[in-house]
Amino acid sequence: MIAGFSRVNMNPPPGTRMMGFGTRDKGPGSESIRDDIFVRALYLSHGGEEAVILSFDMCFIGREDSDRYKGVIGRLLDLSPRKILLNSSHSHVGPASGYWAYGDYLPPDQLYLRELEGMIVAAVTEARDTAQDTTIWAGSGKSTIPMNRRRMMDSGKTENRPNPDGIVCDTLPVCLLKNAAGDPIACLFSISAHPSIVGGTAISAEYPGAATNRVDVFLGRNCSMFLQGCGGDAKTSPAGEGQDAWISNDWDIVEKVGEILLQEVIDIVNNGLSEHQPALATALAETQWPLLEPVSRDEFARKASEGLIKGATPSEQGVDDLWAARQVELIDRGQALRSTASVLIQGIKLGEGLRMVAIEGEPVAEHGLNILDFYDNGVTFPLGYANGESMYLPVTRQLPEGGYEVEAYGEYGYPAQLAPGMEEIVRESMERFQEQGID
Repeated sequence: MIAGFSRVNMNPPPGTRMMGFGTRDKGPGSESIRDDIFVRALYLSHGGEEAVILSFDMCFIGREDSDRYKGVIGRLLDLSPRKILLNSSHSHVGPASGYWAYGDYLPPDQLYLRELEGMIVAAVTEARDTAQDTTIWAGSGKSTIPMNRRRMMDSGKTENRPNPDGIVCDTLPVCLLKNAAGDPIACLFSISAHPSIVGGTAISAEYPGAATNRVDVFLGRNCSMFLQGCGGDAKTSPAGEGQDAWISNDWDIVEKVGEILLQEVIDIVNNGLSEHQPALATALAETQWPLLEPVSRDEFARKASEGLIKGATPSEQGVDDLWAARQVELIDRGQALRSTASVLIQGIKLGEGLRMVAIEGEPVAEHGLNILDFYDNGVTFPLGYANGESMYLPVTRQLPEGGYEVEAYGEYGYPAQLAPGMEEIVRESMERFQEQGID
């Protein structure tokens, strides 16, 4: 196998629309750069197969932008979409892409997203052109960082608050690629937790950036790549330990999380890696997750009329009101409301007993745990936030509990919440992936 790595600065210009906090996102855009953000690319080739893995210091890469960027990379390297994985760190203080919240009403900065296309090409080209023979080392441990954020209150309502006893996906997989001299080419690592400690208008890679910067120093070169896992219902434990509500806007906590993650990665690199024989296979499935029946047009119209401000601009409206009005608009245009959510699921085999399964959107921890249970040997990267934004992806057990992850479907433009049974859809995809060599 040969492998090459590159990172390219992707700092946006002032005024670029941001994504992660709805009220802020309808404002004038970014005002400064707190720390640099990057697109990172890993190029792999083995046995006639190729693959490219990219990570972005962004909240999302929207599906339309993901498809567009995959097209650009595909034309450059003659690769099909299944061979290209895009993962966003989910930083809530990065530039906008996609239609989450206000994204479908106050579109992201297209001038910046076009410029990002060139940055992606530069990263992928350098990764390919610098590829060299590699050995693959991988292992996994546990991270103390994820903390569940779905707390059942005495009222019976599920709220976004620290829940240290709740379920998390605490796996920490690490993959270190070394050249013939034993020097690192790339170091991939992943945890499952929201980078939503801070808000504001300063661009930042948040805790994933604090971690990658430290891992780069530890390894002696810029070669680390953070991949966001199944963190849809988790935040970071240092922001919630001993607290009734999450600590926010504390950069010291961002740096603390980065330091904790560094030490956890170091422990695995020093004590937990084993060599894996190279193997490369890729697979991609577009799945449809059924939605419940939406409310009537009259009910959507009532919701819109109660909240919309007559004559106001979209930035002066609430996102829930804009969403309800959009459903009315679609019905009146004679367009059917969506009955399913499209969710891309991708598999990449990197070596014998080493693979990634990446789900589009915001999968909660139990999806990650289900992926780990399915592949009960070797090292598995259970990933979310890949190849598009889709929606929050709860599991069946959570639906009766309600809460943000279950009820926020409107922020992604969907007319109703997910129906039960989504776990089987993911499992069926992995079974097909096994038949395609992702074992």
